[in-house]
Amino acid sequence: MVKQPGWLRALEIVAGLLAMASAVLVFIFPVWGVVTLVLILSIGLFFLGFRSISLVGHGGSLKSHKVLSAVTGIMTLILALLVIIFPAYGVVTLLMFVSFGIMIYGFGRLFLAYAVKTAAGWIRGLMAMVGIIDVILSILVLLLPGFALLTFAAILSLMLLISGAESIISGIIGHTWLGDTIEIIKKEMQ
Repeated sequence: MVKQPGWLRALEIVAGLLAMASAVLVFIFPVWGVVTLVLILSIGLFFLGFRSISLVGHGGSLKSHKVLSAVTGIMTLILALLVIIFPAYGVVTLLMFVSFGIMIYGFGRLFLAYAVKTAAGWIRGLMAMVGIIDVILSILVLLLPGFALLTFAAILSLMLLISGAESIISGIIGHTWLGDTIEIIKKEMQ
């Protein structure tokens, strides 16, 4: 195994330190981490709105497609701007949609556990248990959105700490999965 070049090792160490610093910030300021993610997603949505509007200029499109592209593009821009200006509403809306989705899934598991009469009892029981847990947790998120944000921020912080530490260690020892991947690609291309 060949040691990675110095620039790659330095990049991994710096990236790891930045990830760990971000983890500490997210842990201390959990709302900051969640709002940052929502803002990044809304900026992406903003660019997609512009793309949709730009399709109006495509000469080969039907008039109805151009109108649809313009309307959806404008609506997307408006929603993206609202989330950028009022990120807390974006966070709460995201929590609500995810929570309702989990609740619907939970009720679906309960219905399935009831409907699948031929399945073994323990399988039906497991499906029902998962459904009940999903419904209870989604109701908790709806009632206590702050708790859900703190849990998400804690998980995000832990993930950043672990990934940052791995990156720093890879940079220090000079052996990384990225380098291995590059070597494999080089061998495949020969």
